[in-house]
Amino acid sequence: MKTCDKCQGSMVIERAVDLEVGLKMFYYACLNCGRRVQAEKEPRPLVH
Repeated sequence: MKTCDKCQGSMVIERAVDLEVGLKMFYYACLNCGRRVQAEKEPRPLVH
């Protein structure tokens, strides 16, 4: 499990979706402080 650099809390993977543009992006979100860090370099299309 990944730990947060700010508070040392546990981070889980989240998916953010932009339906207007049709892109998705994965983030790590801290369960303790709510900080979000990108898990991917760039967004991907929803449909291949």
